[in-house]
Amino acid sequence: MVAKEYASVPGLRRRIYAPFSEVIGWIERRPYAFLLLLLPSFLFMMFCFVLPMLLLLRESFFVEGDAARSFTLAQYAHFLGSAHYRGVLWNSMRLALYVTLVALVIGYPLAYGMARLGGRWRAVILVAVVSPLMVSVVIRTFGWQILLRNSGPINTTLLSLGLIDEPLMLLFSPAGVVIGLVHAYLPFMVLPLAAAIERINPALEEASRTLGASAFQLFRTVILPLSLPGIGAGAALVFTASISAYVIPMLLGGERVQVMPTLVTQQVLVLLDWSFGAAIATILTMVTLIILVIYGIVAARFFQRYRIEAK
Repeated sequence: MVAKEYASVPGLRRRIYAPFSEVIGWIERRPYAFLLLLLPSFLFMMFCFVLPMLLLLRESFFVEGDAARSFTLAQYAHFLGSAHYRGVLWNSMRLALYVTLVALVIGYPLAYGMARLGGRWRAVILVAVVSPLMVSVVIRTFGWQILLRNSGPINTTLLSLGLIDEPLMLLFSPAGVVIGLVHAYLPFMVLPLAAAIERINPALEEASRTLGASAFQLFRTVILPLSLPGIGAGAALVFTASISAYVIPMLLGGERVQVMPTLVTQQVLVLLDWSFGAAIATILTMVTLIILVIYGIVAARFFQRYRIEAK
């Protein structure tokens, strides 16, 4: 009897979701349904990314005068006319390029192992790659400070083995910054690469081996061309993250390694020059976008040509 009465009452879940189902059904019948579905993400991007960037851009064109704020391009002229600031920009781009190349060299074997090994080994590699993302970047960077200092385990081991005569200058150097950035952003290279390699049909590799191809020929003619989309995606992610990184260059590079994000912080928080700091941040953003656009155009043509030659 109780069961019958309970069955006759509409379920709680049905009563809660019924109005939403009607609304969703009405949206699906509209020709502009996809715009309504994109509206939450669009509003989030507008208020949390586009609007702050526009405010930052406006701040870079105005300076405080005696009576009122005045429009000027002096901040950009000051940056571009200074050899020191141009050197900081070039140093940031060079470090980001080094990090991208090192992450590719280290990440490709890991990505291939994730894509081709199964079961326990795949899980082990995945945990090893993703685990740095579970720890705060500040904690990881302090750990690298201990490892890279003159009396740290790395220099102590190399000295005890007789490989070096004096400690290597790893901490507060470009090498230390590259090591820290590679450790932080290696997952962004490995995961897209693993996804691209996993989509390669293993039968192609077996056919190449059957036809007598060596391991290097198999990699050059089959695996590498088909994994180029993953290389492109991983390189773009690592480069943009590295050129805009602040915490790792600040803690591992110190005053000896200046990059654009630390320069922005110095101008805004130390010198309280908001206009010049906004100009530096805008230049960094524009340079990064230009590099990505050029990279996308060149990479698309190169990848297409490489695939044609590989066939």
